[in-house]
This record gives sequence, C-alpha cells and structure tokens, in this order.
Amino acid sequence: MEATIGEMILSTILKVLLKQLASGELLSLMQREGLPTLLNKWEKKLQRINCALEDAEEKQLTGDAGVKLWLEDLRNLAYDIEDLLHDFDAQARKKKQKAADSRRVSKTLLVVPSCFSPREFVRDQKMRSKIEDIDHRLQEIIKQKDSLSLREKEASQSASDRAQQRPITTYVPEPCFVGREKEKMEVLQLLIEEEEGINNINAIPKIIPIIGMGGVGKTTLAQQVYHDASYFDVKAWACVSNDFDVAAITRRILQDIPGLSGKGNDLDRPQEKLWKHLSGKRFLIVLDDVWTEKYEEWTNLLKTFQAGAEGSVIVLTARNLRVASMAGAPAYHLKELPEDACLTLLAYHALGAKSFDHHTPLKSFGEKIVMKCKGLPLAVKMLGGLLRTHVDPHEWEAISKSRIWDLPEARNEILPSLKLSYHHLPPHLKRCFAYCAIFPKDYEIERDELIHWWMAEGLVHRSEGENLWKTGLNYLKELVSRSFFQESSSNSLWFSMHDLLNDLAKSVAGPTHFSSRGFESESNESKASSARHASFISSYGIASERLTVYHRMKRLRSFISLQPRPRKFAMLHLSQSVLGDLLSDLKYLRVVSLSHYCINAIPDCVGKLRHLHYLNLSYTEIERLPESIGGLFNLEALILRGCPYLAGLPQGVEKLINLRYLDIRETRSLQTMPRRIGNLVNLEILSKFIVGTENGRRLKELKHLEQLRGELLISELHRVKDAGDAKDANLHMKRGIDRLIMKWSEPLVDSRNAELEMKVVDFLHPHKDLQDLTISYYSGIEFPFWLGNPSHLNMVSLRLCGCRNVGSLPSLGLLSSLKELHIEGLDAVCSVGSEFYETIEPFPSLTTLEFKDMSFWQDWTHFNGAEEIEVPFPCLQHLMVRNCPMLKGRLPEKIDALVRLDIDSCPLLDASPAVSLSSLRELYFRGCNEVTFKSLVNMTSLTTLAVEMSRGSLAFLLGTQASRPS
Repeated sequence: MEATIGEMILSTILKVLLKQLASGELLSLMQREGLPTLLNKWEKKLQRINCALEDAEEKQLTGDAGVKLWLEDLRNLAYDIEDLLHDFDAQARKKKQKAADSRRVSKTLLVVPSCFSPREFVRDQKMRSKIEDIDHRLQEIIKQKDSLSLREKEASQSASDRAQQRPITTYVPEPCFVGREKEKMEVLQLLIEEEEGINNINAIPKIIPIIGMGGVGKTTLAQQVYHDASYFDVKAWACVSNDFDVAAITRRILQDIPGLSGKGNDLDRPQEKLWKHLSGKRFLIVLDDVWTEKYEEWTNLLKTFQAGAEGSVIVLTARNLRVASMAGAPAYHLKELPEDACLTLLAYHALGAKSFDHHTPLKSFGEKIVMKCKGLPLAVKMLGGLLRTHVDPHEWEAISKSRIWDLPEARNEILPSLKLSYHHLPPHLKRCFAYCAIFPKDYEIERDELIHWWMAEGLVHRSEGENLWKTGLNYLKELVSRSFFQESSSNSLWFSMHDLLNDLAKSVAGPTHFSSRGFESESNESKASSARHASFISSYGIASERLTVYHRMKRLRSFISLQPRPRKFAMLHLSQSVLGDLLSDLKYLRVVSLSHYCINAIPDCVGKLRHLHYLNLSYTEIERLPESIGGLFNLEALILRGCPYLAGLPQGVEKLINLRYLDIRETRSLQTMPRRIGNLVNLEILSKFIVGTENGRRLKELKHLEQLRGELLISELHRVKDAGDAKDANLHMKRGIDRLIMKWSEPLVDSRNAELEMKVVDFLHPHKDLQDLTISYYSGIEFPFWLGNPSHLNMVSLRLCGCRNVGSLPSLGLLSSLKELHIEGLDAVCSVGSEFYETIEPFPSLTTLEFKDMSFWQDWTHFNGAEEIEVPFPCLQHLMVRNCPMLKGRLPEKIDALVRLDIDSCPLLDASPAVSLSSLRELYFRGCNEVTFKSLVNMTSLTTLAVEMSRGSLAFLLGTQASRPS
C-alpha cells in the first residue's frame, strides 16, 4: 500500500520538471546557443511518460512487480534531471561571478556575461557523461513503458488529478455518539443566536461552517444537530462532495424535502421550485463535505435560499478554512475526540458494548489502539470494525502494533478519506506536504525553518508582485487552512501534523524521504540509497558509524538535524573530521542544518557544495567560517544566530550574490562586518549591521540593500564620522523593515560628538511603516524631529534607553497605534508634561508604560497646556515607575483600565489625590512612602499584592500565588 500511494507525488514532480524544461532562463540560454534540441527531446518523452502514469499506478495495484520497478526508476530519473538542470544553473552563476570579479562592475552581476556558453558546459567531460547517462536512461524508460504495455492517456486525466468521491452521506445519525455533547450544544446554540456586526444584519440565511480535518467527525456532529433541531419549518440534507454543481445540489435538496421527493422527475428548473417552496419559511439546510472555494459558484447557490424567513440556517461541513471565508462566516473548528470517548467508541464498534468492563484483558490493547488514532473517530470506528466480535487478545495486540497505513485497503476507511484531502491539494502544495515526511511523529516544526527549506528545495514558486518568502508563508497558511498542519498551543510559530497525516506524507514521499526514526531495520536501511531528503535526531554525540547510512545517500539534497523536543542535551557533539567525511560524499546538498551542535570549525569542503542554498550553523561554537564559503554562489540563507564565539565573517561573503538571509543575532564576539556587504543587493534579512570606519564597512553600505525587511540592528553608531553616510543609508525608503534598533556605545564618554550624533539620527529617519523602534545610548541633547511624528501610524512599540543627555521627551502622545512605551536611563529629563502629550487625548492605544532609572526626573504633569483637564490613559493596563528617586509628581488619575501597577524606589512620590483602581489585579509597591500607598483606593479586583515599605519590612501576598508570611 505504501509503495502505491508513494507514486502519487510522481506526476507532480514531472509537471514541475516539464515546466522547467519548457521555459525560463535555461531554455533561453540554450536557444541563444542553438542547443534547444536536447531539452525539447526530453520534454516530449517526459510528456509521454506522464500520460502513462495513471495506467502504471493502476497496474501496480494488481501487484505488477515490473511496473513497480519502472516507477522507481522513473522517480530517480526525474530527480536526476532536476539535479542536472541545477548543475547547469550553478555553473552559470559561477561564470557570472567570475566575470563580475574580473570587470569590477556590479551590473554584470545581473546578466550572463558573453564569455559563458552552454556549449562550454556541455563539453565538460563530467557533465557530458551525466547528460549521456540521463538520455540513455530516458530512452530505456520509454522502451520499458512500451514493453509493459502502459497506455498513454490525456495528462488532464492523470491519477493525481482524478476526482475521488466520498461515500454519499445522509442525515441519519450515528448510533454511538460520545464525547461531542458539548460541541453539539454549542452548534445548536449557534442555530438560534442572532448574529452580531453590521455585515450580518438581516442576513438570510445564517451560515455555520463546521471545519476540521478528514475523519474528525464533522458529518457525525452535523447529523446530530440536524436530528435535534426540531424548530424549523423545512429541513434538508445534501452531500456536496467535490463536484459543486448548483443544479445537482438543488435537486438533491428538493428530493430530500418531505412531500417533494415523490413528485416525479420534473426538476428542469430546480432553483425556481426550491425558491417557491422555501419562500417565507424558516429552514435548516446541511451541505455536507463542501470543497469549492469559488465565490461565484457559492453565490449562485446561495441566492435560492434568500427566500427563506428570518432564522433560516445553512450548516456546511468542510476541511478547508477557505470555504468558511468564501461563505463569509466564522468557522466552528472541530478538534480531535478525547481519548476516553474514543475508547468508548472502540468498545461499541469492536465489542458491541459501552465499555471494556466485561473484556478487561483487551482494555490495555484498546488504549494503545486509541492512542494510535489520535482523536480521529473515523479511524477508531474503522479499527473497531476490523476487530468486530474478535476477543482473542493476540488479534488485538497485532492491530495495536500495526500501522493504520498497512491495513487492508478494502476495509480501510481512513485511507481514502485522507487521500481525498491530498488529491484536492494544488500541485505546488503536494510537494511541500510530501517534504514533511522527514519529520517524526509529534515533532513541532518551526515555521521559518520549514519555509526556508521549501525555498531551498525549489518548492516555492514566486507569485507576481510578491517575494519568495511571503509566497512560502502563504503555502504554509493554506496547508493550515486545509487542516494538514495545526498551530502549536505553546508557540504560534510552531506547527505539528496529526500522526495519520504524517503517515500519509511518508507514504506519498516513499523512499525519497528518510528519517532516522523511520528506518529501524537493515532491510529498510537498504532503501536509503534512494533518499533525497533526510533528517536525523541525535543522541549526545554522533559517532561516524551512526552516519554510515547517510554516506550511501549520494544524491541527498537535505541533511537536517532535528532538535529533540524537549531538548535533552545542552550541546550535541560532532567532530570536524566526521562532518568533513560526510559532506565530501554528499555533493548535491541544498539544505544543511546543524543547529545546536558542539562544532568549533567547519571543514573547507563545504565550499564545494555548489548546490547549497541553505546553511544553518546557529547555536554552535564556531569561531570562524572558511574562506571557501565564498564559492557557494547558490547560497540564499546563512543562519549563524547564537554563535557566541564567532569573531568574524569571511571576506568571501561579498561574493554570495544570491544571499537573501544573513542571521547574525546573538553573536557577541562579532565586532565587524565583511567589506562591501552592500554588494549583496538581494539581501532581505540582515539582522545586524556593525558600523565600521573603513571603506566597505561604513554605514552607507546599507544604501543599495533595498529589499531589507524584518528586524535590523545597527550597532556601533558612534563610529560614524560623516553624517552623509547616514543619509546614504536611505532608511526611509526601506519599507520592509518593521523593527529597528539604533545602538551607540555604552557608556557615554566626553569624547563623543553629540552634534554629529544628532545629525546622524536625523538622517536615520525610518519608513513610516515601522512598527518597533529602539534607540540606545545616543548622546545627543534632543531626539530627532521625526520621533513622535503622527505619520508613524504603525508604530506599536518604542524603547528609549540610556540617552543620558536628552533633556525632554518628544510628543509621543501623537503616536496613535503605540501600545508599549519604555523609557529608561534618561538622566537629563527633569519634567514630563504637555510636550509629552501634545494633545488632550494622547496615547489612545497605549497598554504598557514604563519609566526606569530616571535619576533627575522631578515633575510629572498630567495636564496638557493651560487647561486643567487631566489627560486620560484609556487603554493603559501596566504602569511601572522604578528608581526615580527625585520624582515629586503624582500618579495619573485616569487609568481606569489598569491591571498591574509597579512602583519601586520612588520615595518622594506625592500622595494626593486618591487614585481609584477598580480594575487592578496586581500591585507591587516597594521603597515608597506609606502615604502614597494609602492613596491607592477601590482595589476591589486585586488578586496579588506585594508591599515593602521604605521604613521597614512589611511584605505580604494575597491570592493563590503565595500565602501570608508567618
């Protein structure tokens, strides 16, 4: 079964390959040199093969060993052709760089120099041998196709595109309904609730989409709701499936309505008939198993139902969240069934009982079977059916140890259900999903890493007007919306797959994807030579013998070390010699990830991996990278985050013309940038730029990095000697940067040029779309004109730290979207008042306000201008005032939403008037006078209180977190 399903991806691979052969830079290069014949010949042969795939897959179902071998040979050939095309591209990039180096003209980085010829590439002996080998194998594949009598059909009818139908469902409820009583009551409540919001006023009918993965029980829930909803004039059920034919769906509804189904076959104008019958009546229609995402189709169906009375409802079930979006209704997400309910369901279908009370020897096996199903009722029901009336513990044990994927297809209901979800994926998402076969079960996948790996493997195709990263992110979002991934409950940037979907991915990918947990016997390890993508979860150290199997993967594209979750070791050990031996054997690697390894140095042979697109050495102990890194012309992502001993980057980095992501966060030993990093015009992520004084390392290197986005830390700004460098950096045009950190040196010294720094910060005006800004250790006497400008509509977080010469705060109250404001170490600020607010209604969105270490702050005025009207803080939830020893002002009064108040080491803080804090839940009060504490009144919501008076030692806690001290 696994081998059969494993060929489902093959037609998708061939389609991508045909697209590569038919268009793009490769074909134009060949045509310019008069060498398109070879590619045209290959394209025609692959088209013929693609048309024969459906027949091949059907014959494989009958156990035809010859066809199985043919499909394996074809899959390997398709990957090898991809590798050859990638070889060609790598050679082209190398020639480009050599031409650029010789001419020293940056524009030649963007065009193919005349000195490069595909003929030269073809004449290379190794490449010529590869081309001849592929040509010969392709001819053999065609001959074998003919000898196996494989019929060619239209590509549009290939197996991967065939519509697969679910069995027709009805409204008859399941006899055993357990564990969903709460969900049923919630949906029944939704039927009668009035919708809120302007967009839903007088909307007829109301739409309730029930969304969840295949087999989770959406139809079963809808059946129960349909059965219990007795307060409708008309009820009908229609199973829609993948063929969204408005007329056919309407006929099914008419046939299901009592009194209409027996009126003959005169249904030529079904929508008119249904309109007349529903007119003025309150109805409930269930549309089960909806797949369409086409808005026009949906609205054509929906207009018929607008004849109903107020209170009419359509319940639809679907696997794809986009169906709910198309219907314009909030989705009701159905989660997995709890294990105890699954155990009851298993007992019913296997033993005809409500529990295992009379079959206690089978209960432990039943619990293991339920764990295997991971909350999918359809899987529980299917396995219960296989064990129906069987009470032999050996049979139960065998099922508990088997994989659902290996069970007989004739009795396997979950298999076609999940296959159906896969068949409905567009081709580009099929390969992205199959790639996830490298992950073990229950593994939480980090979002950014996965997208990087897809991109490095060429699985993400650029959409017009959108960069590759955003396209990859949209791919992931779509897989989430289709229930192939679930967001982690602990971290919104981590995702996981249901165990059965993990099985599906492994079955689809076949032996091309290898996991160290997936090949436990020698017979399975023998398949490793076919692997193209591999993952590895290590123990404390990696000995060379543990990597033996990976040395046999000569065509491996991805080598990814996955981190145990939770991590069991502080650092995983991998010697330089072991790593060097491995990389020398794996010349086709596109992805290498060795995060969190105890690696001191990287072998020079890494520079020979000319196919490499992604290299992750984060959280390792490397001190340097070899200069050979400069030969990785295809490298797009270099991840060095958390390398504390990394002292510098090789000068060859400037040659990485395709580099898009350079992550050097948390590299405390890194003191300088490589020269001419401004040549890397494709950079999108440059997490840190360290300003230097030499040419090629100055701030103006940022000028041509127009695609920068995300976070950027500019450190050592005190090294800028010419304010024009800051102007040339052109920050105001870098719209993609949403988080900016400007950092001068600490501490401030007399030798600093405050006037120059004021000019520099003026020129470092960010784009108005900036969301998060930090300014640290700036020595100027005032902040720049642009800080506090209301045009920064997207600014949500601002930190001003250690700027000890600034005498007053800018008009930050005008930042309408600002949610967090942290002000620390501004020693020269003596008062905060109208210049801070600027308007009578400042900070409309502010939720967190912190003042810390303000040594000479004395006065806090809460009025704007001459008017004695106190400014409000309508959204403020957390206020901290810490270590402000000279502050004589008082707290603001209008802080009605405050949830947490932290006052520390402010002994002169005034007490009057009283401040009402009815919403306050947490109060931390230290080092202040008792009178101020007593001015805080009406704290009726308080759950946590910590008080330490400046005169002595009164400390206690209220609430569940701690008990009163003795």
